[in-house]
Amino acid sequence: MAAPLSWFTRHPRLAIAVALAAITLAAVDVRIVGPRVTVRWAPALEPANRAVLEEEYGLRPLRDEGGGAWRYELRDRSRDNLRALVADASVDDTGYIDRDALTVDDTEWTVNLRFPLGPNPGELFQLQSVSLVLAGAMLLWAATLPDERRRRMVTIVTMLGVGIAGIALTLSPVLVSMGDFGTYTYTQPFFEKYTGVYQIRFEAHLSHAILGRLYALLGRSADAPHTAFDLLAGGATFWFVVSALGIGFYERWSPVVIRYLGLAVLAPSALMYFGYHEFGYLSLNVAAFPLLARALRERGAGVEASGALIGLGTALHGFGLLALAGGWLAALAARIRWRERLVLVLRLAAWGTAAWVGWIAIYIILLKFPIAPGHADFIPLRPWLADAYLDDRVNVAILSVAGARDLFFTAWVVGAPLVAVAVSLWRGHAGLVRMALWYTMPSVIFSVVFWPIQGLGVDTDLVFGAFPAMYALAWVCAHDTRRTAIAAALLVSGHIAFWRIVLDARFVT
Repeated sequence: MAAPLSWFTRHPRLAIAVALAAITLAAVDVRIVGPRVTVRWAPALEPANRAVLEEEYGLRPLRDEGGGAWRYELRDRSRDNLRALVADASVDDTGYIDRDALTVDDTEWTVNLRFPLGPNPGELFQLQSVSLVLAGAMLLWAATLPDERRRRMVTIVTMLGVGIAGIALTLSPVLVSMGDFGTYTYTQPFFEKYTGVYQIRFEAHLSHAILGRLYALLGRSADAPHTAFDLLAGGATFWFVVSALGIGFYERWSPVVIRYLGLAVLAPSALMYFGYHEFGYLSLNVAAFPLLARALRERGAGVEASGALIGLGTALHGFGLLALAGGWLAALAARIRWRERLVLVLRLAAWGTAAWVGWIAIYIILLKFPIAPGHADFIPLRPWLADAYLDDRVNVAILSVAGARDLFFTAWVVGAPLVAVAVSLWRGHAGLVRMALWYTMPSVIFSVVFWPIQGLGVDTDLVFGAFPAMYALAWVCAHDTRRTAIAAALLVSGHIAFWRIVLDARFVT
């Protein structure tokens, strides 16, 4: 199969014209804003009832003005709708509506030129990303060294440097919003309620249990919640480095594995290891897929090791189930007899499940803690055609401008474009590509339908946790130096998407 990017080399002028047109379109910001109104609701009106009235009157929430007043985009500007709205007993007052003529202002069209990637380009190049790009470049260079001993030494030193940088250059919670971290550490009672102090929340049970034990070891002091999160994040960074070095050792420091580690370091998901205080990314493991790929090819003991690593990640956060499901599909796609495929699936499932839920016996028997479902009893999904609302948050439809924007940035930041690069290796590595594509399928589907409730800019750890397939795709790309270079460029560009997401209020719901 010809490389998807070979078209650009055959038609350079047309490719440049397409690129310039894309940049021009990105620089033109066209906004269509419908009539805007404000509504002050009656104090006794419940949020659920307000949502019903908003749907009835065609009101799209824009922001909470305070004091019971909301700013809306009015979708139905008919006189009958306006008459019913101003006369509704649940409405105390309205703004920007001519009550006598029953009219509102016209729709506004604005066309502006802007920097395509955000209002402040300088913010898109943070020190954490710079350090990862330098480390990734060092690893890609190390892969070119002919001597195994030199490759090993450069890789070890570089990965240790990544770990030190992750501890020293932690992300500021003032600059980057980190999920529910602010809620967990708001007060000590909040921390004790949400983490593993009196009960274990199932969606990230091992993470909560670790936080609870650290909190106790720190003497339950006022600073203990923040310190416990610092230690958990530091442990995640340490585990990332250890796993990377472990797979390097297992693969005997081959150029392929070092190129793979270079791509793993260049991936925007590696930014999570700079002290991100949430749980979603803890489900990822850099060594799991390479182990699985070798085990499925050789039908060796690596299946159990891969399953255990995936299961451990799932215990840290439930999104690890996507990697487990991907592993099952990859095993079923192997070109071996069906009986052998099923045996491989069962081996992977057994070790993955044991490492995922085996901890529950410890919680119940030794710690005497009950298990609470937490967020495990509800997975928010995106609507397809019409926006929906949940707890005053707008869940934009997939088939909408905002929905397309979110999916585009999601795919960009998690490394989904590596699918095309991996497919281009089909001719020489058909079995490996097939395995990776089947492994990727649950990640792609879930990343499309899953709704990060607080927005991409806040639930960033969940965005990365929902796409463990990045490691599978990177492993395939690492089997060719040219594809490695293309994949590296795509991943480095993803850092721009990451900072664009976390620093732009439009990616916060």
